[in-house]
Amino acid sequence: MFAHTRTLLVTCALVLAGTTAHAGTGGSADRIRNAVASGSQESILAEVERAEYLMCPDCVGVVTDLLDDERADVREVAAWWFARRPSVAASFIDRSMTDLTGANTKLARNAADFLGVFRNAKHVAPLSAALARTDLGSEARAHAALALGRIGTKGADPALASAMSTGDATVKVAAIQAWLAIRNQTGAAPVAALVQDADVAVRAEATGAVGRMREASARTALEAVLASDTSAVVRRNAAWALGRIGDPASRTALTAAVNDPSPLVGSTAKAALAALR
Repeated sequence: MFAHTRTLLVTCALVLAGTTAHAGTGGSADRIRNAVASGSQESILAEVERAEYLMCPDCVGVVTDLLDDERADVREVAAWWFARRPSVAASFIDRSMTDLTGANTKLARNAADFLGVFRNAKHVAPLSAALARTDLGSEARAHAALALGRIGTKGADPALASAMSTGDATVKVAAIQAWLAIRNQTGAAPVAALVQDADVAVRAEATGAVGRMREASARTALEAVLASDTSAVVRRNAAWALGRIGDPASRTALTAAVNDPSPLVGSTAKAALAALR
């Protein structure tokens, strides 16, 4: 872990920024410490948020340690706290860039989460490189994909599309989610290939995504999974997606699905039929 090292890097910066606490909403270093000691995620989130504008060197070490917490929401609120202190955050950004190239999956995961909070397009390249690494654990690669989605620029599309062709279901699901988060995204052609993926979680994510994006190239695959997929969730998503695409050619498949053993699938198929052009 590198929390103690990062504390040393930033303490001086906050001291120079001012030692007088201006906690407009009642935050304090002690309140954050007590929340951490309690182990309550809700308390930690509340106290770090309360200290949003608090300038105190004593807070740095406590919040720094939270950047390596196992709970994603805790890591995020800690990164958010530092994002409001750009001069201090710079050293953390540098360290995160280094961690993305290292072999430690957890540190790379945490680094991706940290960079994602900043939503800076200049971080797309290092995050894309981490996502493409075959020697990095799937959790870190998935978080790199999600961070790209948070940044939301079209420059991430090639890396996300490539990640969808990997054999790791966790990475593929994250890449699909990130694809949908990209601003001004115009289609979901790379996702269409995953509608019939071997993994049910990937199929469920993909069928929902192509429906959301009205990806017409997925129509045939959607009709196939609607007719035969073992998962009612996937079949329901496929029916909904076909309704969103709205091609009259799907009428036969949707009509048959009205009698699906799952009432949810049947009712979704019925609604989708009404949506066809």
